[in-house]
Amino acid sequence: MNKETSTLRSLANIIVRAVDSMERAYAEAALPLPSLDKPFSPEDPAEALAQDSHVATAAKNLVAACAQISATVWNPRRFVTNQGKGYNMSSCLRAVSDFNVVDVLREAGENGASVNDIGAAVGVDPRMIERILRLLATHHIFREVSPGVFANNRISSTLEKAKPSRELFQSRETRFVGSSGIAAFVENDGEVGGKCALYLAESLRTPGLVPFNLAYDTKETLFEWMEGPERSYHVNRFASAMQGTAAMEPGDLIFRGFDWSALPRESVIVDVGGGIGHESLTIAKKYPHLRVVNQDFASPIEFSKAHWKKCFPEHVEKGMVEFLGESTFDLLHDFFTPQSVKNAAVFLLRHIIHDWPDDRALVILQNLRKAAGEETQLVVIDKLVPFASTGTVADSKMSAIRGAEQQVAEAPLLPNWGPAAADVYLYDLTMHLMVGGIERTAQGFYELFAKAGWKLVEIHQSPGTQMSHIVGVPARGELRKEL
Repeated sequence: MNKETSTLRSLANIIVRAVDSMERAYAEAALPLPSLDKPFSPEDPAEALAQDSHVATAAKNLVAACAQISATVWNPRRFVTNQGKGYNMSSCLRAVSDFNVVDVLREAGENGASVNDIGAAVGVDPRMIERILRLLATHHIFREVSPGVFANNRISSTLEKAKPSRELFQSRETRFVGSSGIAAFVENDGEVGGKCALYLAESLRTPGLVPFNLAYDTKETLFEWMEGPERSYHVNRFASAMQGTAAMEPGDLIFRGFDWSALPRESVIVDVGGGIGHESLTIAKKYPHLRVVNQDFASPIEFSKAHWKKCFPEHVEKGMVEFLGESTFDLLHDFFTPQSVKNAAVFLLRHIIHDWPDDRALVILQNLRKAAGEETQLVVIDKLVPFASTGTVADSKMSAIRGAEQQVAEAPLLPNWGPAAADVYLYDLTMHLMVGGIERTAQGFYELFAKAGWKLVEIHQSPGTQMSHIVGVPARGELRKEL
């Protein structure tokens, strides 16, 4: 048996063990494995079990092993050229979401609808609808019930917007209100990210500009570009998309790390750049004795006020939540000028630091450090970038930080689980494409914190998610003097 044959057998064994583990978990819970052919339901106990750490780890091993077998045995030329045509997937996903196809099919039921009926409902040539849906169904997004008849499945149904389709066509501005945010995320990435991706190579030859600048022929950042009142739709869609990123993670992720219960009564959590305040609202619901200040620019803050009034009116009525976002683009002002809230218990930044290159992220963290009290804690919730190889960066300071070590897959899987964990690298490049941002390694966070006057003290990594709680406290001594 040669090396590659032995590798295939080892990967097959990983698949068998992972399937056994998942079957055992569902059998013990007396639940069926969620069906690919049925719509996704986040309230389904079987879906909740999929977030269990043991089940999630088995699923990750299963996906990683299947992907590695495919890469090993498939024709390498076809493999690489098919990857090169990946733009078709994102553009087709954007199209079906933009034209509310998923919502039309939801109303059609499990038997689906013909492309003629779908085309008539959304106002698009049915022949194009058929071609788009068949490509997606081939990748297990939608299902073709019979020739030319399509229905939703577990994956496509995640793009539902939770409104009757007729309402979605009547008011484009409010399409995403009340939705999970997944559709907004897919549309934002497909439109803005897709356009920017075309200019990656060109941007490498143009120092000082990121792909967004070239794609939209502007010197503004994405956030400055969204400032104009004519782009309120883009701002609201972006805010909803940020809610969608939370929907992709376990519902209790905010509690899988930093101990919010340890904060004293009336402690203030500043949700910096919090969008609609999804994370801080989740915290406040569980710990209503905590105060929240949600900071963002004006349009999302108005969205946030409505969201809090709907989801947690008691906190609003008691004056336990404050909304800061007074100008059209107050977030940018707040980020890069002194922080207005002093001595908060926690500065919470979820999916914020990755938006900025080191020099800009440094200013944000320095401003928070200057506003911090001695007991203030910094909680950054972002993805940690693992290496695709074995080994670690030699740094004795990193070894002393709780939770900083990289989790490694069993051989012969790639140490980082390969495509099963590719999200973080896709996010990393997306951040660069749109805003010149970056997803960081643990070492990268350590160095950034230190320069800004914060001491990285622990990292909480949770099975089943790539998001980590990266916790800092005010640094003492020389680092403080640098401020």
